[in-house]
Amino acid sequence: MMMKGKQLVAKVLGITALALGGVFAISTATQTSAKAATSYTTAINKGASYIKTKTPKDQLDAWDAFAVKRSPKGMSSAAKKVFTKELALQFKHLGGHYAAVDYERTLMGAVSIGANPTKYRGVNLVSGIIKTAPKSNAGINAKIWGAIALSTKNYGSTANKTVKTLISQIVKAQNSQGGWALNGSASDVDITGMALIALSEHTSYTGVKTAIKKAESALTSKAYKKSTGDFVLSTAFTKKANADSNAMAIAGLSAAGVNPGTKAVNRLIKFQKSTGQFRWLLNSNTGALHMATQQSTYALEQYRAYKLHKGSIFKF
Repeated sequence: MMMKGKQLVAKVLGITALALGGVFAISTATQTSAKAATSYTTAINKGASYIKTKTPKDQLDAWDAFAVKRSPKGMSSAAKKVFTKELALQFKHLGGHYAAVDYERTLMGAVSIGANPTKYRGVNLVSGIIKTAPKSNAGINAKIWGAIALSTKNYGSTANKTVKTLISQIVKAQNSQGGWALNGSASDVDITGMALIALSEHTSYTGVKTAIKKAESALTSKAYKKSTGDFVLSTAFTKKANADSNAMAIAGLSAAGVNPGTKAVNRLIKFQKSTGQFRWLLNSNTGALHMATQQSTYALEQYRAYKLHKGSIFKF
């Protein structure tokens, strides 16, 4: 009887130890997850703050407005007033001559400040995209951002048909490696990430799911460098590891519902200075830091939206 009692006590203690171990493991995992979330959320807020307080007002553009609008703290009424003025001036400087990308960029800015894209400064930006983006002489960049811009809201049947046309053109432009090229036929990380953003909202369209899987493989198997967390392709327009490429890969994968991985996210955060600005090249102040800050900030926000199961940040 005494042996059985001892065995029972030992069994109970063993079960208790296992239970406590499980609780400890869950607690540790929760703390790690919370720490990671704090890290990228802090980086987003620092990036948005830099844009609002450090970027010269006359250099603020639509992508700055978008990055700030989509940040956790959003856009204050004071910031909205500044962006409204600066975006209007930039649009005026185009002098009435608009390419597809001009309409698209302006529309992204317009929705970010709450303006009506069909009546922006006397111009129907939606109609402008419909007329220009599907044309054969419009580059892949224009087609990608045309699809994204026209998908920010429901702009009617004609716009929806144009989106379907643009998505079809994007799918057809995918190369045999599963990526998209800026020029020529060689895959580019940035353009591939952007294409994923466009495709992610239209998975019911013909060929989109297959195209997404191929693009995912191109980025995660061919471009991703496990040793550093960067996304680099020797065939890309830019062959050095940089914030822009990392940002667009993270944004594209996250928008498509694919986890880019904590290492990739942490790597992008390493490009950020203490001021909140992002470098283009690690430990260097060369290159377009303005663009690096914009893209890195909203890419991390797209990752945050993925983690929160909120879908695309490009949908208003």
